[in-house]
Amino acid sequence: MATNVTEILDRISDGQNELTAEQAQIASTLAAQSQVLRLISEQLGIVIEKLTPELGDGPTMQELLAELVARVGDNGALLRRIDRRTDSIATSLSDDVVRAMKGAAAANGHGAAAGQSADGSAAS
Repeated sequence: MATNVTEILDRISDGQNELTAEQAQIASTLAAQSQVLRLISEQLGIVIEKLTPELGDGPTMQELLAELVARVGDNGALLRRIDRRTDSIATSLSDDVVRAMKGAAAANGHGAAAGQSADGSAAS
């Protein structure tokens, strides 16, 4: 029984020694990563500093945002006009034009079936 206890204690001691060595390695790796992150942070700070305009140099953030909002508003009005025109064109087309467009073979590859003309009647 004493031999088993001694072996168990030796294994526990070996495990603790191995664990201590691994913890030291982890601490070393974390220290190295901290240094790398610190260097990256410093370099990023330099990049941000170079990209940040001086006060009064170029448009302000508010001016840029105002310009973007104005452009989006202009585009919205234009798109509404295009929608209204498209709707009016679709409702004013004659039935013959609509049938011809539906049956037209060519442009998009979804045209008339084989053996039929563009208007859907049997080809002669």
